[in-house]
Amino acid sequence: MLMEKAKMVSLQQYSPTMTKDYSRISDTARAMNAMVLPRMLSYIRRISPQIAAMSADEMFVISDFGAADGANSSKLFEAVIRRIHDVNPMLTIKLVYIDLANPANFEAFWETSTLAKLNNVEVQYIQRSFYEPFPEIENKLRIGFSSTALHWMNAKTVGTDYFQHPLCIQPNQLPDLERRKFAEKWIADWRSFLKKCSTSLVKGGALFFANLANLGDGRWPASSGYNNLMKICQELFEEKKLSEAELNSIFIPNYFATPHEMSRLLNEDDLKCFAVNACDSLTVPCAYFTKAQHKLDNPQERSRLAATLAHVTRAWSESSMRIGLKADNKELIEDIYQRLQQKFYEKPEGLSYQYCLLELVKQI
Repeated sequence: MLMEKAKMVSLQQYSPTMTKDYSRISDTARAMNAMVLPRMLSYIRRISPQIAAMSADEMFVISDFGAADGANSSKLFEAVIRRIHDVNPMLTIKLVYIDLANPANFEAFWETSTLAKLNNVEVQYIQRSFYEPFPEIENKLRIGFSSTALHWMNAKTVGTDYFQHPLCIQPNQLPDLERRKFAEKWIADWRSFLKKCSTSLVKGGALFFANLANLGDGRWPASSGYNNLMKICQELFEEKKLSEAELNSIFIPNYFATPHEMSRLLNEDDLKCFAVNACDSLTVPCAYFTKAQHKLDNPQERSRLAATLAHVTRAWSESSMRIGLKADNKELIEDIYQRLQQKFYEKPEGLSYQYCLLELVKQI
C-alpha cells in the first residue's frame, strides 16, 4: 500500500534543475575554476600548432555540460578564448551550453556577458539532459567541461519509484549495502555519458571535469545541507505535516562517487579511447563559512550566514524536494527552507565541496 501511495506522489519525472539565481550564490563552485584553468591553458599550449593551422571557416567547439545559466564557467571560458585567439585571432570559437534549465536564464546571462562581446565567438544553448545524444557536436567538440553537474543520475532510465527511501533523502546518507544500487546506477549512467562524449570529441580533444566526490570519512559535498533536510523531513512527518508517502518520495537523485569508482570506470576496455591525464582529489572550503567563521558571536552575521547557506542549499535541492510533495502540499516547501535556515543558525556548518578533478584526452 505504501508503495502505491508513493507512486501516486511521484508521478512527475525527475528533472532536477538549479534555481535561476544559482550562479549568483555559487562562490564555492566558482572557486574550482582556478583549479581547472591551468590545466586547460596547458592543454591549449600543447595543441597550439593545430590551433594555428585551423582555417577561418573551421570552428573550435567548447561545451559546458550541466551549465545552469552559463555564468559559472564564464570567466574560465573567457580566459581560454583569449589564449586561443592569441594563437589564431581569426578562428571562430563556438560555445555550446547544455542544461535542462529554462533557456531564459541563459539568455539573460548572455545578454550582458563579456563573452558576448568577444570577436569571433558564437553560442548555442541546448535545453537537454547531458545524458542524451548530441548530434549537433558529433566529432566537432575540442574541449568539454563540467563543474558540479555530473553527480546527477539519469532519471529517465528508471521508474518513478526508484528514487525513494523512508528515512534518507540522498544516496550518500545510506549504509553501504543500500547505497550500492545507486553506485551501480551512477556508474552505468556515467559510462553512457562518456561514450557519448567520445563520439562528440575530435581526436586529441579533451574533457575537463570537476566531479563532486565522496572522499570517505563522511567527507562528501555539502553533507550538512543534505543531513539537515533529512532531519527536517522527519520532523515534519512527526508533526503530521508530511505524509508517509511524501516522506518516502522526497529524494534527491544524485550520487557522489569516490575517486576509486571513477578511476576504475576509466580503466574499462570500452573507455580506453581516453588517456587519463589527471584524477586528483581536492577539497574547496565553503566560501561563505570561511568568511564568517570568526564572526559567529555576532547575531546579525550568524543570521546572514544561515540565510546564505539555506539559500544555496535550496538552489540545488528545491526542484527534487517539490517532486515528493503532494499537489496540495507544495506550500510546505517554504516551511522546509525556513527550518533549514534556523538549523544553520543554531549550528553553523560550511558547505564544503570535495572534488575529483579529471582531465581526459581522446586518443583514437
